[in-house]
Amino acid sequence: MANGVYNRAKFMLAGAGLDLDTADLRLMLVNTGYTFDNNHNFIDNVGAGDPIDQEITVGGYARVALTTKTITEDDTNDFAYLDADDVVFTALAAGQTIGGAILFDNAGGADTARVVIAFYDLVDTATNGGNVTVQWAVVASGGVLKLA
Repeated sequence: MANGVYNRAKFMLAGAGLDLDTADLRLMLVNTGYTFDNNHNFIDNVGAGDPIDQEITVGGYARVALTTKTITEDDTNDFAYLDADDVVFTALAAGQTIGGAILFDNAGGADTARVVIAFYDLVDTATNGGNVTVQWAVVASGGVLKLA
């Protein structure tokens, strides 16, 4: 599976109300059963196969906020990007295999209103009581999210 940006996020970034500077952006982990569908709008679309249906549930897991966010315009290479510190999920109990991560806007109050932004295909990683780090691309490659 490949990385991807959800259609709702593209729409919102194009002027319908998603401000990456001020948004409470967070990352959630999904198991290997999740299949990216760019038509998903929210964490919970109230249907089978939604991100929430495949979110990992092991002990110690919690969604993590992005920190040290920066948004930069790169006129030399003709794109803009969002960058942030790498995300660390600490002490995830054994029992599931992580297949990907989903960036989402934590606004909305409920998962049925939290907009999914991007999916990141991760190397399948079994939880084993240790930490799992999601390391973002270098900024020359677009960091967390490249807008070209």
